[in-house]
Amino acid sequence: MSDSLKPLLIQLVGSFSYYLIDEARREIGKDVLEVQIQDIEYYKTGGRFGDVYVIDVLYSSKFGKHITKLAIKFMESPTEVITEIKNSSFLEKKFSTRSVVKIPRYVYVNLKSPTFIAYEGVTGINYEDALDVRDKSFWAGYVLSIIHEGKPRSVITDIYEELYRRLVLSIFGGENVEQEIMEKSKVLIEMMSVSQGGSDAFGDFHQSNLMVRTSPQSEVLGIALIDPTFWMQGSFDRFEDVGTFFGRQAFLEFRVNKQLDTTIDDIQKFIQGYNVHLREVNSIPLEDLYPKGYPLDFFLAIWALMDILDKTMNQNIPLNHVDILLLKELAFLLLTEHPISKEINNFI
Repeated sequence: MSDSLKPLLIQLVGSFSYYLIDEARREIGKDVLEVQIQDIEYYKTGGRFGDVYVIDVLYSSKFGKHITKLAIKFMESPTEVITEIKNSSFLEKKFSTRSVVKIPRYVYVNLKSPTFIAYEGVTGINYEDALDVRDKSFWAGYVLSIIHEGKPRSVITDIYEELYRRLVLSIFGGENVEQEIMEKSKVLIEMMSVSQGGSDAFGDFHQSNLMVRTSPQSEVLGIALIDPTFWMQGSFDRFEDVGTFFGRQAFLEFRVNKQLDTTIDDIQKFIQGYNVHLREVNSIPLEDLYPKGYPLDFFLAIWALMDILDKTMNQNIPLNHVDILLLKELAFLLLTEHPISKEINNFI
C-alpha cells in the first residue's frame, strides 16, 4: 500500500471528526467528547466516474481505542456530488422499510477542492465474490424490484433502437452477418415495444455495487446497495438493469466453456426474487408486463457490444484480441439464437 495519500485522507477524515465521536458514543454508550486519529488503513476501488477509498479509521478517546469504516468518493465537480446526494436520499427512502437492504448514508460532503462525498462504511463481500451464497441471485432481484417499483408504463423504445443500430453498425458493419443480426433480433425489440415494463433505472446495477452479509450457513442476512451515481427517473426498460447486472457474468462463463447455464440459472432465481416483491406490493407480475417475453438477450448483447467499444476505444485493446472476438461471438449468439429467452420465457 502506498502511503502517499495517507496524510491527505487523515486530514479529510479529521474534518468530520464529529462522526467518529458519534460512532464511538454508539459503540460504548458513553459520552465521548473528543477523539484523536491514530492511523488509517485504506484501499482504492475503481469507480466509473471517480476514485473511491475504503478506509478503516483507527482512533482513540479517553475511554479507549475505536475503529470506524468509511468510504470517501472523489468527484470531478460539485454538480456530480449534488446529483449523487439526491439519488442516495431518494433510494434511502425507497428502502426505508426494508431492513434487509442498507443504503450507506453520506456523513460529509465537500463541494470545494478536493470534491468528495464521505459515506458510512459497510461490511460484507461483493456479490460477485460471494461464490457459496445460495440465495444471492434471489435477493438481488428483490432489491432491483424495489428500485423499479412504480405503475406499469410503456418503454421509450426509440433510445434503445437508435443505440442498438449504432452499436451493430459499429461492431458488425460491413460483415456478412450484419443483416442476419438485424433480422433475427426484431423479436427481441418487439418484446420491449409491446410491454408495460417502463420504470426508473439504477443505471449501473452491476454485481460490484451489491455487497452481501451472510450467515455461517452462507445465507443472505443483509444487502448493501452502493454507488447510486446513475439512478434516473423515466420510462426505461426494466431489463436494461438486469442486462447490466449479468453481462460480465455471462461473458466470463461463455469465455470458459461457450455455455450460459449458470447465468441462466441465476437469472431464473433473480426473476423469482423480483416477482416476490411485486406480489408483496400487489403489483403486476413481470410475465404480465411482458406478454411477448423478457428481452434479456437484447440487453445482455447491448452490454457485450458496449464492452467491445470500451475495450477497443478507451483501453486500446486490439480488435483481434481473444476477448474482443469472444464478446462479438457472444453478442451474435444472443441476438440471433436467443439462448436466454428460450430458457426464461417459458410462460409464453
